[in-house]
Amino acid sequence: MNPLLLILLLPIAEIAVFIEVGDWIGAWPTVGLVVLSAVLGSVLVRRQGLTAMKRAQEAAERGEFPVGAVFEGFCIVVAGVLLIIPGFLTDVVGLLLFVPPVRNALGRWLFERLRGSGSFHVWTGAGAGGMGTGPQPHRPQPGTIEVDYREVEPEGAEPDDAPRLTESRWRPPGSSHPNGRPDDHR
Repeated sequence: MNPLLLILLLPIAEIAVFIEVGDWIGAWPTVGLVVLSAVLGSVLVRRQGLTAMKRAQEAAERGEFPVGAVFEGFCIVVAGVLLIIPGFLTDVVGLLLFVPPVRNALGRWLFERLRGSGSFHVWTGAGAGGMGTGPQPHRPQPGTIEVDYREVEPEGAEPDDAPRLTESRWRPPGSSHPNGRPDDHR
């Protein structure tokens, strides 16, 4: 489904659900449920978000790549935002994202989709010959300085007017001037 269409249809669906719930339980209880879901969302994000962040830090300290913990943290933040947004449909999706088996299934599905599309590569911290999938990025040798450069012409100068290294006062001592003049150190 087109995401733009979903964004446009979501408020209309939420309003329809508000009207139905309001008819069923009354206006004030409906408003109370919306406020309660926002408070519940902020509390759950704080509690479960800190737990997910702690798991990610522990995995990083063990030298593991904390993809699962980061994904869980992302799902928890999205779930909290969905609970804070007024609406019952977003609340249902938000509550589902707080359920660990639902998050795990979503993570597996997303991983398989990314891997199947060929746009997902994992690099490990291993050196040359290390294991990983996808092309290995260029890694410079220790002690190597890599730079990008571009030649710049001095303002208003023609390329032939540019100073030459042999005309510099930093040329090596004892070298002669290209025109045969003796070396004069200033």
